[in-house]
Amino acid sequence: MTLVIGGAGQGKLALTLRVLGLDPSQAGSAPEENPPVLNHLETWLKTERDPLPALEAYLARRSDAVILCDEVGCGVVPMDRSDRDWRERVGRTCCTLAARAELVVRVYCGIPTVLKGDGTHWN
Repeated sequence: MTLVIGGAGQGKLALTLRVLGLDPSQAGSAPEENPPVLNHLETWLKTERDPLPALEAYLARRSDAVILCDEVGCGVVPMDRSDRDWRERVGRTCCTLAARAELVVRVYCGIPTVLKGDGTHWN
């Protein structure tokens, strides 16, 4: 599994599709869709209070998955409790996925930085 993180609008999806030779139709927004590229994990996590069982099932079906997630933990801490809980859930889920991932890539301004693994094909 590969985890790709970065801020909103930084080119994560475009880079991932180019590197993997995929088209946009191969990116989905929920694990139950079983896409090769799971885009916007942070959005899916807004409705999932316990995301790990669904993610484990997804990764059991698709060990070659590429999961893309916007970084949401920087900046001002939200006043609303549910927004703080969501932000923490995104961070903790990404930590769990990064520990399990073979490759972790951070994208900034469309430029990939490999944080973990052999990502020579990402440069």
